[in-house]
Amino acid sequence: MMPALLIALLVLPASVPAGDAPVMRAENLGDRPLFIQPLLLAVANLDQRISTTTETVERARLTHQRALVLEQLTRTILSEGGNGFAATPTANELQRLHDTVSSARRSGDKTAEMTAILRLNNAILDQSFTDLLTTVARDWIRFATASDFSRAFNHFEHRTAFNQVPFGRAVQRLEAGKATTLSDAEQALIGAYRDYSQRAEVYDAVAQSLFGFVKGAATSNLVFHWLGISALIGAIDAQPWAIDINARMLPGSQYSIGQLISVGQLFAAVALFLVLTGVGLILLPVLLRLVRRAFPKQARSAQQDPTESERFFRLLKQSFLGPLRFLLVLIAIGQTTRILFLRESDERILGVIASLYVVLVVWALLRLIDNFVTLYSSELLHRYPTLRGELVNFLSSVTRFVVIVVALLYLLQHFGFDIRALLASLGIGGLAVAFAAKETIANIFGCISIIVDDMFQQGDWIVTPNGEGTVIDVGLRSTKIRTFDNAVIFLPNAYVAGIDVRNWSRRKLGRRIKFTLGLEYGSDMQQVKKTVDDIRAMLIAHADIADSSTDTTKYTKQQLGKISDAMDGYGIKRTLLVYLDALGDSSIDILIYCFSKTIDWEGWLRVKQDVIFRCCAIVEANGLSIAFPSQTLYLRQDDRHAEDTVASNA
Repeated sequence: MMPALLIALLVLPASVPAGDAPVMRAENLGDRPLFIQPLLLAVANLDQRISTTTETVERARLTHQRALVLEQLTRTILSEGGNGFAATPTANELQRLHDTVSSARRSGDKTAEMTAILRLNNAILDQSFTDLLTTVARDWIRFATASDFSRAFNHFEHRTAFNQVPFGRAVQRLEAGKATTLSDAEQALIGAYRDYSQRAEVYDAVAQSLFGFVKGAATSNLVFHWLGISALIGAIDAQPWAIDINARMLPGSQYSIGQLISVGQLFAAVALFLVLTGVGLILLPVLLRLVRRAFPKQARSAQQDPTESERFFRLLKQSFLGPLRFLLVLIAIGQTTRILFLRESDERILGVIASLYVVLVVWALLRLIDNFVTLYSSELLHRYPTLRGELVNFLSSVTRFVVIVVALLYLLQHFGFDIRALLASLGIGGLAVAFAAKETIANIFGCISIIVDDMFQQGDWIVTPNGEGTVIDVGLRSTKIRTFDNAVIFLPNAYVAGIDVRNWSRRKLGRRIKFTLGLEYGSDMQQVKKTVDDIRAMLIAHADIADSSTDTTKYTKQQLGKISDAMDGYGIKRTLLVYLDALGDSSIDILIYCFSKTIDWEGWLRVKQDVIFRCCAIVEANGLSIAFPSQTLYLRQDDRHAEDTVASNA
């Protein structure tokens, strides 16, 4: 599912085309265009619309759109070398503006002087912005470090430092007196101030976005410097044969293989890819074996549990070895892509690789959760007897679900979807989702009900209307039962939580043995009474039969002085009854009713068999016999009928 989502997101456009950029409104910005680049115009328009919007959802949508425009603008600046985004004044134009300021200052016209200063700073701002873009684009191509980028942005901030407060106050005073007619000079001042403010805001937003973008790559650039990648590329490209090949590979020629991809870049990319993949696929497993040998091994048998250090090392290896190897391969692909396609404006390949990093992190976390439960659950359950295995499984399932949902939301945000607007719209679609997922929600609450009510747990022998068997697992959706004929029954948790469930495993002491021993009619009743007493004494003395004297302290800490029914809560039965029960159709019946100490089925069968053998021996020792189903027929002859028969014969 995750790879399909990434492919789908890769196909979708992740940026706002320049043709779809919002158009500046004349009533807000004046008739004269401030920017010669459409994306700069789009940023200015979005800033104004955000400032005038009070609706939360619409404001979030516009803010997200502004971020997309800035991202596309940043990539365009880097791909085009930073040229053509602002009108760069010539030296003669700057000198002319300086002369205008000096002339207005000598004439004493404050309004004209302020207008001239604003126009001069407008030109300086354009020049500083162009210098910044070209410098950053140049440093970007040569794999500059973070210090180089920081120096360029600090220089831009220093050159554009300008106190607008006096000019803003003057404009506010003029706008406050709108009732009076403004002169041409005053209107020119207001227009110059608006132009400068607008440019300063947009240029600052672009500079911040650009700085954040290139600063993210500064770490890789620093690694390139440490590894000598930049020096290697420069040394190879300086060779005469490489210069000749690079000249034929320039864009526009028939030998073009990319946008300014040099021989040095190709060689460095291949070398870096081979090194990183070799480390991930070959060297990393060898290093893990060496680290494993560093841990001292303790002599133990194969049946003994692993030590704490062995368990921890196994947890790390099973959880992170696979993702770490893929991570190194992805880093190799990502860094070689940066080397080869550094000047490309569309970096969707790098975007997909960055999202795959998230997938690897999610994969590692899911493996960590599963392996932690596998390696540590038995120890936790042994250390904390009150801890339920189902609760551990439930928490692990919920954690896995949360990790996947957070990762999906991050990926959607990464590929340009407005998550805030999506979450804001969930209130409308929440009802439909609730109806569609009502069965799933009911099963989740059923799982919680089963765990909270402690109906059963893993390994319990239960009986339901749909089957009988041993509980395998209580999942988020269904309960799995292994029947005694080795089949599996899947029952929805919502159904299980609402039916009658008989739990045979909730017995700590006592599994019932109940049968009737039949003696033949004609037995001496004194011997029958002695047989009953002997059987009772035998059961009381039996080591595997529970009675009132059986110690229960290891089963419960509750005092035995309380009423006996309190033991039912702990699953303890110690009843022992041996009595002459009935005169049956063909036997004198003795009821034998007791409980074995063991609750295991095989152990219970063994104890029951021993009790039956001993009872038979007691019956034989007392000179009695065990009755079997029989029927005696008595024939009675009528005397009068017999006399008539004799007379007639005479």
